[in-house]
Amino acid sequence: TSLDSCVIPLRHGGLFLVQTTDFFYPLVDDPYIMGKIACANVLSDVYAMGAVNIDNVLMLVSSSNKMTEKERDTVMPIMVQGFKDCAEEAGTNVQGGQTVIINPWLVVGGVATSICTQNEMIIPENAVVGDVLVLTKPLGTQVANLPILFNRAILFIER
Repeated sequence: TSLDSCVIPLRHGGLFLVQTTDFFYPLVDDPYIMGKIACANVLSDVYAMGAVNIDNVLMLVSSSNKMTEKERDTVMPIMVQGFKDCAEEAGTNVQGGQTVIINPWLVVGGVATSICTQNEMIIPENAVVGDVLVLTKPLGTQVANLPILFNRAILFIER
């Protein structure tokens, strides 16, 4: 499937579970802003399905094993606060998550869940000519901010 979210019919009364998991590497140097960006990125996958009420958010973080304990103790709470503040601004909150220290890269993201009716969802595959597409940021923003991926993309595009 080409969707970033899954849509699962539930056993009860015509309800659907819309859920996504998303994560990426930091794009900015400010840990608070990065937390907010990560949360907004996770929420946006569910919003793209038309579901606007998020029932639960989990935060997923892989802290860098190259960071000192002092760096982790300084950066991580700030990033977590940014993530939580974004969730609160979106009318939901963070109900849990997982933090691991397993690789040299900091990775941040989460899981967003919404329970909704079929009328509250928009399935992108149902788009028709004439529908309006709203872009909330320039295409390629994440790739442009990650030079390694950008360099790979340039090689692919040049072929």
